[in-house]
Amino acid sequence: MAEPPEFWMFIASNALVLVLGGVLTGLSARALLRNPGKRSFRGAVAGFGSITVGALIEAIYELGIRGSYELGGRELLALHTVEGVLIAFGLGALFYSLQQY
Repeated sequence: MAEPPEFWMFIASNALVLVLGGVLTGLSARALLRNPGKRSFRGAVAGFGSITVGALIEAIYELGIRGSYELGGRELLALHTVEGVLIAFGLGALFYSLQQY
């Protein structure tokens, strides 16, 4: 059975988030390694990493852990809550990072 086009768009968009988030996290990590005394770069690494994981948590759970992309109401609500907390933490870390710079 072929997957619907929405499934492949879900995969493509998550792959794009993974690539861009990975690049931003990697660039922040390189900046931290070049300037180990700068706490702002540590916040940037934590922020970009958390946002990337938060954005991908749904795909990781649905396809990697559960093995199905058809979730129920409570399960989906819990998943979105975890996703929101990770993204909020990442944005807070980026805010802190910018304030320290």
